[in-house]
Amino acid sequence: MRLVPSVRGPLRRGLFLNTMSTYNWIESQAWQLDFFGLPHRVPWAADALQPDAQQFNMEALIRGCRACAEEGVVGPWRGFAAAAEHFGAMTEALEDHEYLRATELLAKIEAEHSGSPYVLFHQAYVNRQGGNDPEAVRLYAAAAEKAPGIPFIWDNLGTMLAENGEREQAVQAFIRAVQASPDDQVALESLVQLKAAVKLQRDPKDPKSLVVVPVEQFKQMAQQQIEPLSKHPEQLVQFGETLLRDSIIPDVGVQALEKARELQPEDPRTLIALGAGYRMLGKFVESRESITRYTELKPEDPFGFFNLAQTCNAAGDKDAELAALAKTLEIDPNIQPALGIQFELKGGETDSTKEKQLADFAEQRGAWMPLLLASSLARDRGDVQQALEFAKQAHERNPKSEETLLQYCAMIGDAGDAGALEVVIQPAVTGGSYTKRLDWNYAQSLHQLGKTSQAIEALRRAQLSGAADDFKAAAESAIEAWTGMRVQSGVALEIHPSGQLMRPVLLTLEDGDGGIIFQPRQPLPAHGKVPWRAKENGGTEARVRFQQGQTGMGSVPRPLGVFVVKGVTPSADGTAPAIECRLEADPQGRIHFTAGQAGRKLPVEWAAE
Repeated sequence: MRLVPSVRGPLRRGLFLNTMSTYNWIESQAWQLDFFGLPHRVPWAADALQPDAQQFNMEALIRGCRACAEEGVVGPWRGFAAAAEHFGAMTEALEDHEYLRATELLAKIEAEHSGSPYVLFHQAYVNRQGGNDPEAVRLYAAAAEKAPGIPFIWDNLGTMLAENGEREQAVQAFIRAVQASPDDQVALESLVQLKAAVKLQRDPKDPKSLVVVPVEQFKQMAQQQIEPLSKHPEQLVQFGETLLRDSIIPDVGVQALEKARELQPEDPRTLIALGAGYRMLGKFVESRESITRYTELKPEDPFGFFNLAQTCNAAGDKDAELAALAKTLEIDPNIQPALGIQFELKGGETDSTKEKQLADFAEQRGAWMPLLLASSLARDRGDVQQALEFAKQAHERNPKSEETLLQYCAMIGDAGDAGALEVVIQPAVTGGSYTKRLDWNYAQSLHQLGKTSQAIEALRRAQLSGAADDFKAAAESAIEAWTGMRVQSGVALEIHPSGQLMRPVLLTLEDGDGGIIFQPRQPLPAHGKVPWRAKENGGTEARVRFQQGQTGMGSVPRPLGVFVVKGVTPSADGTAPAIECRLEADPQGRIHFTAGQAGRKLPVEWAAE
């Protein structure tokens, strides 16, 4: 994101029109003039070359305006020259994240040279950093209206609109950015993410051959591919499926599949894909007809009937939906999404009636998935023993399934059944036939049973046996938490709906705000670290406080509690010992805290204050 233009451009000597004056009048179309609210005919330092497309000499502009103002020439030159005295301080304030200082400087700039897009743009940025999205959007829009030819203003406006769920308006903002600068990569990438444009590779062997085209152009290109692919129906079906999966131009995907059906009217793959495509377009009669024909050709496939149920649901035909679901479960009673719809399962059930219905259905059909669902309902209801019993029955029905093992293992941990954990789960874990999810659940259950050393050993073994990096990191975090070397905050952070921090996270010092650890609008998860000095002769404990939000930036800063670091080794000379604090902010808005000293992990705790 571009915040402020550079004011440190070099001086370049050249020819002047008027050697008696310290400035000349020049004509320039440079975007900087629009950004600072100046006309395109401006006074320019006489000893500097005129601006070109590659470089704009801000210093030459400022000196020229200052000289012009000193001569008393009427125009915006005096105000701009006075405002320019604050530009360097503004750059430093923003670089140092001193948003309150930036606000004060913007007020001074506005007082000297009012109404410039420069002020509006930076006021918008400061409001965004403070979590005031409506005001930031208003200010970005005002800046864009005053300087419509500057792409980065539209980029910032589009980004904010997209973050706040205003997709159509965001698309229009990014389109305006591209109109101003056809090579604006921020706008082009954003249009791709918003599915308003498509990224294509002209040469599969050349990664640099990527181009971005608008959806309408991509649609025309895709339509032109249908006829040539007609010679290869399988490729045509694959093409149609890809377009449906991308969901950018599903109507063209349906056109490709319709052509494929003309060529092979009884091909099951074509029929089921076409049925899904019709459903996406709201053509439920056509969808039902296509999928029904698929079920006639593939009566043994339960997912054909499940697709039919989805179409009937979208069309509002409840009776037909239930009939298709019944057929789905008649073929395979262990299809979880079909069971969820059939039994109208929801989170937070407090009545055990549906558990019994699922258990009865499982008994009638010899199924195991209904028992797993019943176990989950019982667990949510707080009936651990019933949840364990359902999980046990599911495992007995399907002892080789990883899904049944995972649920049974979790319920064993909740119920504290050490015997079952040793007899049933441990052999499955050591056998090595399952994913690391089972190792994880097994270790968690061991920890619940108070067998922390064995739980740590289980995770260590799993880490060493070809585990992915994300599993290794999660296992290390769990081990740190179990040994008191990691703690989670009891206060959740304020998070924007887009998954970013609403306001910055800072150290809280006795005399005010400390340094910023996590920037505002930073996406989560996020990692940060900060050096900390324990008190001189303060013993073996340090207390580190954090807050969300800066003083003077609208909302009052919110205390996040205190992290207590124990086991600090005092310095030999009595000075404050140095420790390093590490923080992780997870997507749920919880801070995880660890600390160390001289390469040694330290025990940590959290307290409200």
